[in-house]
Amino acid sequence: MNKYIITDFDHTLTEKESKSSWGVLETLKTLNENIKNKLKDNKNYYLPLENNLNINENKRKKFMKEWTNNNLKILTSSNINKEEIKKASFKKDAMTLRKGVKEFFKYTYQNNIPVIIISAGITDIIENFLKANNCLYNNIHIISNEIKYKNNIFKGFKNKIIYSSNKHKSKKPYKIKKEKIILLGDNISDILMAPKNNQNIFKIGFLNNYKENKELFQNAYDIVYDDKVSFIKIINIIKKL
Repeated sequence: MNKYIITDFDHTLTEKESKSSWGVLETLKTLNENIKNKLKDNKNYYLPLENNLNINENKRKKFMKEWTNNNLKILTSSNINKEEIKKASFKKDAMTLRKGVKEFFKYTYQNNIPVIIISAGITDIIENFLKANNCLYNNIHIISNEIKYKNNIFKGFKNKIIYSSNKHKSKKPYKIKKEKIILLGDNISDILMAPKNNQNIFKIGFLNNYKENKELFQNAYDIVYDDKVSFIKIINIIKKL
């Protein structure tokens, strides 16, 4: 039976305190303080709503859609240049990978295990960051928001926007039906990234901002880790499975 990894990116493959791929975009030097403050205000308002699992799921979806669309309105009016984005994201320290993630990528590559990253982040920034860290192997497939440029200026996204709450609708690069899947996420809704009606899914969750919801996570995931777990443990799980 073939194995597949389906994983979130921000704060799953990266540390809890790491910048997100959106966060990298928001650090560009050409963004003035007024723009940065607007983006910060959006984050301060919407992030607690994303983290509040007591809110009705449909309402949370609405909030996440609003957050992304509001950010896009701000950013598309800011004349962000393609080269600026590359410069900010093509750095080893643009974000912070969890310990053992590089080894995890290398192991899956050497063992021909496809890694499907489904992210509400930004494709171009994730790709540049992984390239800078020499771990964008050809078994890695990134399903995220790919930037649309006009005359090298940021003009939104090419594809239908992926939010944290609609990842399950993303088209996968493989027809995965009953194969073994190892799923990694840091949000309850991440468990929906895998195909329905597949009983061969082993789900690994990262608590991050959800400490008070540990029981909910334990009910949703097969294993739940706190913040500082090394991905060497994930490699060992893959070997056992």
